[in-house]
Amino acid sequence: MSSSRNRRPRAPRGREGSSLSSFPSSPSENPSARHLRVQSSLFQEVSLLFRGELSDPRLEGVSLSSFELSPDGRLVRIGYTLTPESAVSGSRAVQEALEHASGYLRSQLALHLNLKRVPQLRFIYIGVAEPQPDTPEPGTPADSDEEGGER
Repeated sequence: MSSSRNRRPRAPRGREGSSLSSFPSSPSENPSARHLRVQSSLFQEVSLLFRGELSDPRLEGVSLSSFELSPDGRLVRIGYTLTPESAVSGSRAVQEALEHASGYLRSQLALHLNLKRVPQLRFIYIGVAEPQPDTPEPGTPADSDEEGGER
C-alpha cells in the first residue's frame, strides 16, 4: 500500500468559475479571435431567428441590445429592451415568453451552426428603449421655402 503523506492534495470540486461574474471584465482577459467569431455568429443567428421565426405576440416591441458569450461557451447573456408601448403590459410576460422560446432558439442554433455545445440562453431585461425622433422621409425637404428663397 502507498502512503497518503506522499500524495498531493486534491483540487476543490466546487464550480467556483462558473458564475456570471467570471465573464471577461478587465482588459487583461481579452477573448480570443475564435471566441469573438463564435459570439458574432451566435448573435447573427439569434437575431435572424428572433425577427423571422418567433411568432409569440408577447414579444412584440422587444429588441435585442447586448450579447455576451461566457468564456467557456456554455452561457449567452442576451440583453433586451422594450418599447414604451410594450413596457406598459409589463416585462414579466415578455420574460416568460423569452424563457419559453429559448429551447426552440437553442434547437435552431444547433441545426444552423456547427458547434460542439450550444450554449444556454439567458435573457436579461435592460429597460425601456428611448423613442427615436421622427426623421423626415428621404426626398422630402425639411424646412425649405416654396417660393425659392432669396432673389
